[in-house]
Amino acid sequence: MRWTPSESGGGPGSAALGLLLFDEHGEATSINEEARRCLALLPDGPSTPSVLGLKLPIWLIGTALQARAIAQGRDRGSAQIRIQTLDGQWLTCRASCLSRPGGRPGPTALVIEFAPPADLAVIIGQAYGLTPREFEIAQLVARGLPTAEIATAVFISPHTVRGHLKALFGKTETSSRGELVARLFAVPYRPVDA
Repeated sequence: MRWTPSESGGGPGSAALGLLLFDEHGEATSINEEARRCLALLPDGPSTPSVLGLKLPIWLIGTALQARAIAQGRDRGSAQIRIQTLDGQWLTCRASCLSRPGGRPGPTALVIEFAPPADLAVIIGQAYGLTPREFEIAQLVARGLPTAEIATAVFISPHTVRGHLKALFGKTETSSRGELVARLFAVPYRPVDA
């Protein structure tokens, strides 16, 4: 069963965000109900008990610690992770280290939300094993560009575009541009064949 906004006050398309706060040692100090609901949707895995009365997945704590390392200049990039729920939906977790007066590091805030459609397309593309170039071509196909305009946009020949399209059709088991766009950008995920 999918978790929908009408059933629980959250879910895809909902403005409700899950929020956890971590202290400077990576200990969870606060959580809202939306975050509790999101965490309840996750499969069992490595976790650690918290003072909040629930076990927190270690990847969640690692994301919070990564945000602190980024804020202190010990790491680069973004503290973000995506994880699939038990019912096949995707959550995006983003962490950021807050600051106190004088620029001193403060707590780390971690936001949990259902993955927006743009994130889902990337996840689906990765699941099909698309290369970054193939995904870029697929995005241009979704915008309705013909082969010649795609070639111009990405500085390759039309022949190379056709080669990428052939690879896209093979990897996604589609046979037309319309099917390709539907598979990658309109259908949240494809059920596993029996």
